[in-house]
Amino acid sequence: MLSPATVDAAVATRRFRARVDRSAAMTTPHNALQISLGATLLVVALSCASRAPVPTDRVHQSAARYLFTWVGDEGREDSDFLAVVDIVRAGDRYGTIVATSPVGEKALWPHHTEHELGASKMLFANGFSSNRNFLFDLQNPLQPKVVERFDGVAGLSFLHSFARLPNGHLLATFQAHGSENVSPGGIAELDERGRVVRSRSAADSSADQTTLRPYSLAVVPSLDRVVVALTYMPIPTWHRLRPSIAHDHAGNQVQVYRLSDLSLIKTIRLPTNDAPNEPRVLEDGRTVLVNTVACRLYHVAGLEGTDPRLEKIYEQTPSGCAMPVVIGNFWVQANAPDHRVYALDIRDLKDVRSVSSVSFDDRQRPHWLATDGSRIVVVNEPVPAAERRIWMLQLDRATGQLTLDEAFRDAGSARPGLAFDRPAWPHGVTGTAVPHGTVFGW
Repeated sequence: MLSPATVDAAVATRRFRARVDRSAAMTTPHNALQISLGATLLVVALSCASRAPVPTDRVHQSAARYLFTWVGDEGREDSDFLAVVDIVRAGDRYGTIVATSPVGEKALWPHHTEHELGASKMLFANGFSSNRNFLFDLQNPLQPKVVERFDGVAGLSFLHSFARLPNGHLLATFQAHGSENVSPGGIAELDERGRVVRSRSAADSSADQTTLRPYSLAVVPSLDRVVVALTYMPIPTWHRLRPSIAHDHAGNQVQVYRLSDLSLIKTIRLPTNDAPNEPRVLEDGRTVLVNTVACRLYHVAGLEGTDPRLEKIYEQTPSGCAMPVVIGNFWVQANAPDHRVYALDIRDLKDVRSVSSVSFDDRQRPHWLATDGSRIVVVNEPVPAAERRIWMLQLDRATGQLTLDEAFRDAGSARPGLAFDRPAWPHGVTGTAVPHGTVFGW
């Protein structure tokens, strides 16, 4: 779908060319050359403007048409699948699961997807504990299809998180080396089909060797930097590799790499075992904050140099923070044990303030967040105590006020939210399923 800027540029170009064509016969050769040159320059300028990338966290994005949710079968007896949810407010299908696409494999433990759907309409997703990764083609949003499947790359295994690069490739974090989930892990650049382009081990002899487990990352092209949070990702209790993890959710380090050659600049030790998990780039394209499971928020100071450091700028209780999203001047954070999502005003890093929150009942444990610029989908963490349900919030971009979207609900339901504890899906009667990575698209 073309952006409004692209459409406006194209219309302006056609109108200008039409005026040139109408007047060409009445001009002298010299004037015609001037008009033609002017038209060419305008076309080039408009074309460049229409293709210029606009960071999605700096503008109010167009409202998405669908949610794509990566879902695991609760009983691990049927195929895991990608679900498509209609989120167009006009009409009568808002909050309706309109399609599902089974991948033909089960007990994958579907985990992360990309955080945003790129222009190519291709989406990477991982089944973490199975060390299995998928590339979905979403060009037809109602008929998702798997076009690639792969396990580890370059000796790296247990892919966890993804971030898109300016060239359209991805940078991915891998928790380990080898099929038995052995530390340390690393990072790798993958092309559009999941093939490895280059990779780098997280190994650092000067660091704490027990937690060299790349969890998630932020890419900062303007500074030629990558920030990687290092924390152990748990393996589910039913999995054969569960005994291999002695330090579930343990973490106390952040690494900074040079993007251009993936060379390690520094491994930074946190003062406490906070379990850093999700770095994010702010709207200036240069500032990176890192949250932790312990609900502390750190600023990566001196990122442009060779001696970056972490500065704590905010702390919230209780511990249990997971996915954040950045929308304009606000950092929106999920906290599962607190059954709450809250918004922080981050305009002044010396005075970070909580400005609003939405609280849920005890069965809701907010974990994964994604946004289309104003709406925020909330997905519960995949633990037995949590309801299999997703929610929608709205954020006022001027004030940071969060509100629950009451209209986002199953047809005929007396309560908001979309239930995944249902007997049947578009692909068949397979019972309750567990949603996790979810992204807005189209």
